[in-house]
Amino acid sequence: MTKPVKIGITMGDPAGIGSEIILKAYARRLPLHFPIVFGDFNVLSNTLTLPTVKEIRVLRALTDPLLTSRDGINLFPVTGLSRDVIRPGKVNAATGQAAGLYIETAIQAALNGEVDAVVTCPIHKKAFHEGGYPYPGHTEMFAALTGTKRFGMMMASTPLKVSLATIHLPLKDVPARLTKSVLRDMIALTLDTMRGWFGIPEPSICVLGLNPHAGEAGDIGVEERQIIQPVVEEFRNTGQRVDGPLPADTAFTRPNLKRFDAYVAMYHDQGLIPFKLLAFESGVNVTMGLPFPRVSVDHGTALDIAGKGVADPGSLRSAIRWAVRFARVKGN
Repeated sequence: MTKPVKIGITMGDPAGIGSEIILKAYARRLPLHFPIVFGDFNVLSNTLTLPTVKEIRVLRALTDPLLTSRDGINLFPVTGLSRDVIRPGKVNAATGQAAGLYIETAIQAALNGEVDAVVTCPIHKKAFHEGGYPYPGHTEMFAALTGTKRFGMMMASTPLKVSLATIHLPLKDVPARLTKSVLRDMIALTLDTMRGWFGIPEPSICVLGLNPHAGEAGDIGVEERQIIQPVVEEFRNTGQRVDGPLPADTAFTRPNLKRFDAYVAMYHDQGLIPFKLLAFESGVNVTMGLPFPRVSVDHGTALDIAGKGVADPGSLRSAIRWAVRFARVKGN
């Protein structure tokens, strides 16, 4: 029998729903692994939610004996927040700082080989910044603390995997940011991720066009002819299975979803609209380019429902499943 992999899980902002969805996620069966939560015992113990896990084992060190996911969760206490700080739905600098400390500790554990993959619960950006962390978000922090220069975002689900050449930009700024270098890096990252984490030796990648009808031979736009097509040809000339640019309005048909292992979208909504249509409740966010797998839920801290016991753990359960799968592939 293969030894269970170790999955590090950051609790996210203590004022959000992270602790609740962790307890709910492990109340039901998941793929066998060792779950190690980087968080706060007081936050977990104050989370009122049923059903919950069988047991919480508090670790003094990451070398302590671990519970498997069938028996409960292991907590590595990074903070010991007081009750006056732990107020569901009320973020502040202290909760933002705590969220950052969980991430820092999990990253170091992954770099040390003490966990095989990291799953992240949501942070609150304003509290995170007030807590002393300058990063725009999780992705940039993971890249900075691992020394990763080339990284990107992929949204993953069973029916669809899509990476984004540009992310949070106004549409008017996308063409200027879409350079050959940017697109080349994103295609290469997508290919590497499909091979290294998804275990697909020869992945087939669909690269979308930027303009309607993929530019209509230059009549509706020139980016396809000047940027996208030449980069696609570079990969094809080296034997890579990269196709495009395909018009975005026909690229996601059922035959194409079966034909391609992943897509590279030119901008945020081009990739995220079909993704969330197909996998709104089960999709996850994967950071490409890191030295270890990092998977995140695809939702926020949900402060409006924090502490009410109604949060849905579906995305976290999906993130854990993908992290276990990636860690197993990575270990082979």
